[in-house]
Amino acid sequence: MKILITDKNGQILYEGSPSLHGDGVVIGSGNDCDIQLNKMGISRRQIQLRYNSEGYLTLQDLQSPYGTIVNGNKIQPGFVSTINPGCFIELSDDVFDSLQLEGNENSISQDNERFFPFFLNSNESFVRKSFATIRSKIPRQYYPALSATEGEMVTRIKELSAVLEVSYALNSIASFPRLLDFTLEMAINVTGGERAVMMLYNEDLGRLETVAMINFANSEISEDMQVCSFLVSKCFDTGESIIGPSHNFRNPNSKLKSPEDVGILSVAIVPLKELSSNIGVLYIDTKHSGNIMTSRTDQMLKIFAAQASVAINRTKMYHSATTDPITGVANENLFMQRLAEEFCRSQRYRKDISMILMDLDHFSVINETYGEIIGNRVLKEVGKMFRSATRIHDLVARFGADSFAMLLPETPFSGALVAANKLKASLSQTKVRAGNQTIMVTGSFGISSSSVATTKPGDLLKLAEKSLKLARKRGGNQIA
Repeated sequence: MKILITDKNGQILYEGSPSLHGDGVVIGSGNDCDIQLNKMGISRRQIQLRYNSEGYLTLQDLQSPYGTIVNGNKIQPGFVSTINPGCFIELSDDVFDSLQLEGNENSISQDNERFFPFFLNSNESFVRKSFATIRSKIPRQYYPALSATEGEMVTRIKELSAVLEVSYALNSIASFPRLLDFTLEMAINVTGGERAVMMLYNEDLGRLETVAMINFANSEISEDMQVCSFLVSKCFDTGESIIGPSHNFRNPNSKLKSPEDVGILSVAIVPLKELSSNIGVLYIDTKHSGNIMTSRTDQMLKIFAAQASVAINRTKMYHSATTDPITGVANENLFMQRLAEEFCRSQRYRKDISMILMDLDHFSVINETYGEIIGNRVLKEVGKMFRSATRIHDLVARFGADSFAMLLPETPFSGALVAANKLKASLSQTKVRAGNQTIMVTGSFGISSSSVATTKPGDLLKLAEKSLKLARKRGGNQIA
């Protein structure tokens, strides 16, 4: 196994092939570490790499400051996860150190990384192996009783492990949609359900909308969820769970279909709550035979619903903290954070990165003439125009009272110039009504791109500001 550690500039900090069997190797800044890194953001004992008793390559985070990121998945301080040879590990968010493990002919690896589910599989496997050992040491007449106990033990272990999985995932999965999908996966795993949907209430539209869905075919979702809509509405309105065989829940309108009519045998619907308010529902059903939805299902799904609500609330808080309230685009704090991340990534992979700064021309005159309300309306329209022009990896932000910024990863100067010309053309077509008058909007644009001279994120920003100043000096409505 070859270990290669580099910094953000590609400088090699360590290269070698230490043994990862036994206690493996510890990486950190301390003198007692097997691999010592004297870099900012590296703790005294950061991580341990070793093969476990089952032959899997594992990484344990030894109380790092912020956790360790492996292929985009965050391992929390103190946790152990199995990893693949060849994975990419970020040891420090600040300096973007990287660790590259390269498999050799003798390395032992697994087919898939086992970040999730980790506790569920390993704990169930441990229980079954333990009962198999006990079974080999007792007379056969006790097998039936032992099997019943094993089944109950496995069920309880799966429930507890699933709660651990989702709790761990709350702090480890950065993608909000993926986190909701994973919560549904765990809920299905524990309840024995077949399909699951999570819905949130849209206050603007006054209705529940699907935000995550698992195992529903396109042909099923419209009919089956429409049939169950009266139960979903009842759960959301009352805040009470609805769980049991579907024949207990006939549609009060006898002319309409009920869940049982479309083959649904059991349902479980629990409310999602934020403090004392209902914000959505978690829905699970099955078309398999038998009633899998029990009183214990109610308790487990309430736990999953509570955990999902935490994730939803956290996402709302993050959105509020990183979004400009007037324009709906990112705020300056988020932009500076992303600028640092994307700049370091561009340095590491030797990719181009560009930035566009734009000032609205004579915006103070618009505010003085038409008032702040109209001024805010102009900003909203400009923000909407910028959002429509961004690619999936671009970022647009409000950057001051009358300024906007766009970050363009993996984009050279020529590409940024094309983007700026499109923005300038779209801006010239932006019109805002103020009574009987129409306000026309123009802007001055400054472009900067990475070069040999840009060694830190602030260099890119200073170059863009210098270009913007030049565009304003030329009379505005210019690109420099």
